[in-house]
Amino acid sequence: MVRFFASLILLCFAVAESQAQVASSSPTSSVAAQASPSVSSSPTRFELLRKAFDQLSPEQQEKVLLNLLRWQDLSQDEREVLRQRERVQRQKQEASINEAYQKSGLQLNEEQRAVFRKRYLQERRRLEEQLVHEIQEKRQVGIAAIVDLLKKEFSSAKPAASPAAH
Repeated sequence: MVRFFASLILLCFAVAESQAQVASSSPTSSVAAQASPSVSSSPTRFELLRKAFDQLSPEQQEKVLLNLLRWQDLSQDEREVLRQRERVQRQKQEASINEAYQKSGLQLNEEQRAVFRKRYLQERRRLEEQLVHEIQEKRQVGIAAIVDLLKKEFSSAKPAASPAAH
């Protein structure tokens, strides 16, 4: 869910940036751009997001675009439900971070606490990915065992009389 929104936000900024570039190429916008050269000399937020988007793999870029299309197809109620879920997820995440900080017994300043938060999220994400991978491996082993069991069961069973046509 977080990745969905992050991708969506990134794409929205990229689209806004490209629209801004189109607007800046018009004559009236060129005059405004010449009037304020300091604005165009520093990289804008949109340019930074565009660069980040460009650094994504083609598959990731496609996923971002698909997510945007999915988002556009949602009704306002569906969007609000997703926003609410995201808020709840963030609250749970913050509670988890705060709990970890409390359990650590550390007394950190604001800067150190921000680093602690970032590292906790990185390690937590890595742990979640590892657990997903382990579960997928166990699932594959379990599915193979089920298939073998059913294969033995159905290959040793005598074929039942074929049912009458319905």
